[in-house]
Amino acid sequence: RCSFGEYCSFSEWCSFGERCSFGMRCSFGEWCSFDKFCSFGEYCSFGKRCSFSEWCSFGERCSFGYRCFFENVGVAKAGYPFAAYIGAGSRQGSKTYFFNLEAGIYVRCGCFLGTLDEFIAKVEETHGDSHAGQEYKAIAELIRDKFS
Repeated sequence: RCSFGEYCSFSEWCSFGERCSFGMRCSFGEWCSFDKFCSFGEYCSFGKRCSFSEWCSFGERCSFGYRCFFENVGVAKAGYPFAAYIGAGSRQGSKTYFFNLEAGIYVRCGCFLGTLDEFIAKVEETHGDSHAGQEYKAIAELIRDKFS
């Protein structure tokens, strides 16, 4: 349950446990590792090769260095490493994360973690053609276009 204010700076090989919270404009060097439930404010920056476990949340305008590792799934592609949508589908007020990884596009939505195609299939199974289902699928296709 660590908490750090704005303008914090940590160098390479840092490691933080679960439920850490960092204020805006925090900066982390390469090889930082974050356990689950870490939360980052807006304008945080992360050096190359940082790794993030499940349930981490990121504020607006966070930037990620080369070869950041997300959700123990894979390494981020250059360009847009992830996108987040707030209040999509049935999870009003919650974020849905889309990770642009070398292994493909992965989605974290609540307990779900899988590929974009697996996410769309799960949405179809759970929500069908309801308003929430249509919204999730529309966002998924927008992400597919964005990351392609």
